[in-house]
Amino acid sequence: MTQIISAITPTESERNSWDQLLEESSKAFYTFTLFRDMGWDRSIKKVVEKCKKSQALIYRWSAAYRWRERAQAWDEFQDQLGQAQAVRTRMEMNKVTLTIAQTMLTKAMDGYLALETVRKAKDATTGDEKMILAIKPAELLRILESSHKLAKDLLGKADEDQVASIQVIFGSVPADQEPPLDV
Repeated sequence: MTQIISAITPTESERNSWDQLLEESSKAFYTFTLFRDMGWDRSIKKVVEKCKKSQALIYRWSAAYRWRERAQAWDEFQDQLGQAQAVRTRMEMNKVTLTIAQTMLTKAMDGYLALETVRKAKDATTGDEKMILAIKPAELLRILESSHKLAKDLLGKADEDQVASIQVIFGSVPADQEPPLDV
């Protein structure tokens, strides 16, 4: 597992709670990073086993430097990064899917425009040329119904004119500034 330890000392206002505290020694911070990076199954006991230091010392550091609180903040930050990545991935997938759908629609339109609904044919008895349906009436009806359903699905019914509202919020928002939930 890769350990992430900051080599740049941020200003006090730029510090995150999981960064090295000003009063925290390098050894104590390194030990905290072991604890922090263990994830959901982290424990002081596992840190003691991993770094081979006194259990009393590790517990003292843990309490003095608020390991549980800082690790919780780290977990929340990592979760926010994961959520942001999931949103970006979903948006990219939607973009790719839309491109595929548009390509499929273009190909379907090419096929539809090439479809002959009538064609010339010779009458078997008279030998005269006449126009006949190139596809069966039931197929024409199916195409009409499918196109109507597709248009309705895409455009909605006249009484369904609603606009979707999607809000993506990263981090916490004060209760008095929370947007209303539209259901």
